[in-house]
Amino acid sequence: MPSITGPDGEVYELPYWRRLSFAFGDFANNLYFTTASFFLLYYYTDYLGLTPAEGGWVFAVALIWDAIFDPFMGYLANRTSSVWGRYRPYLLFGAVPLALSWILIFVPTGLKGPQLLLFALVAHMLFRTCYAVVGTPYQAMNAVLTRSSDERGQIAAMRMIFAALCGLAAAFATLKLVEAFGGRQGGFLQTAVIYSGIATLIYLVVFLTTREPQRALPSHNKPLGAGDILRMLRANRAFWLVAAATLVGAAGSTIFNKTLPYFLKYSLHQSHLIGPALTVGAAGVGLSIPFWRYVMRKTSKRTMWLCGIAINLLVYAVLWFLPARGELWLLAIAPGGFGAGASFLGFWSTIPDTVEYGAFKSGIRAEGAIFGLVLLIEKSALGLAAGILGELLEAAGYKANQPQTAVTLHDIKLVLLVVPAICALISGIFVLCYPIDRRLHARLNRVLERRARQG
Repeated sequence: MPSITGPDGEVYELPYWRRLSFAFGDFANNLYFTTASFFLLYYYTDYLGLTPAEGGWVFAVALIWDAIFDPFMGYLANRTSSVWGRYRPYLLFGAVPLALSWILIFVPTGLKGPQLLLFALVAHMLFRTCYAVVGTPYQAMNAVLTRSSDERGQIAAMRMIFAALCGLAAAFATLKLVEAFGGRQGGFLQTAVIYSGIATLIYLVVFLTTREPQRALPSHNKPLGAGDILRMLRANRAFWLVAAATLVGAAGSTIFNKTLPYFLKYSLHQSHLIGPALTVGAAGVGLSIPFWRYVMRKTSKRTMWLCGIAINLLVYAVLWFLPARGELWLLAIAPGGFGAGASFLGFWSTIPDTVEYGAFKSGIRAEGAIFGLVLLIEKSALGLAAGILGELLEAAGYKANQPQTAVTLHDIKLVLLVVPAICALISGIFVLCYPIDRRLHARLNRVLERRARQG
């Protein structure tokens, strides 16, 4: 089936296989992003030998640098012109440097003390730079492949399925592969080589099978200055609400996922459950996407997102009162993943719609800048959450690979459950205020089309 286009040359409906091939890129993204989110802080403290505070702030500084670089990358991609389009070339030429930078993080060096800390920081910052070079243009493509809000929702759902499948695979396989390759740093290094090789091949597939529209609205083709982007952002209330909800929600989920391995290893004394617990959560996300996609189509993106947040709040409450038995925790974590799926789908399906909202309010369309800035906000939140978590573990008296005191174990549980619950509640308040529904977005598109025809 060919793409269906409107009178302005913009695509409104894509063939199924093009939607699928583009969404496949999120499997590659998450081979890096999710693996780092699940295991990298744990690797820093329990394998590399950094203190929790050192590991947390290495993570934080690198992610904040990534966040700062993302808007520049979005701005650069917006101004790129090539025979392949604006965004696709970065998938082709950035995939291999990204793979090498990921492998570098796990290369054994024999360094100790400040030298080891500096190496970890530089390697992680290099990886985050390369990830932004590939990831920001990929995210921005989501807003130019189609102008249909419903179609974007379908693409977002496909992307979330691939992301969840990758999360499931990474959670289940990573520590098993590390042990199969001998454990310690060498095991992590060989696992990184495998993951980066798979990701590189996927990016090549996405490059070869994805097409950017040949024609676009005039506002696409105007060189955008910083003043234009600032004017669009000032008028874009919808963007700021999505960004705020994502900032707080992502911080809470990051703290939960990064604290869970410590809780299972030291509070439940069942480190063998780390992989299964993360797998169960990722499986919950993946299984939830078809359901949340149905809810989104029957109600709205806002309603769907709020339902997921409510489920997460209930899960945190149940986990607080649950006995310290590993099998019970595995059962309770699955609904949490199910609720998290709504937040992921809500974010990735709403943020492209804010491009049209900003264009309607300001006359300026800048999807690269939108996605660059939202990634800045999201990654800053993730980085600060990692840094704060490291400090909290340090303040609680955490010592790697040693028995923890009762006070430390209690504090770990507080960080694991209470902090994410507060973040989820605040995120829900922002989502409740999100203004765009299906009817409003259709009206925005009609106005933008009329403006385009009038020149």
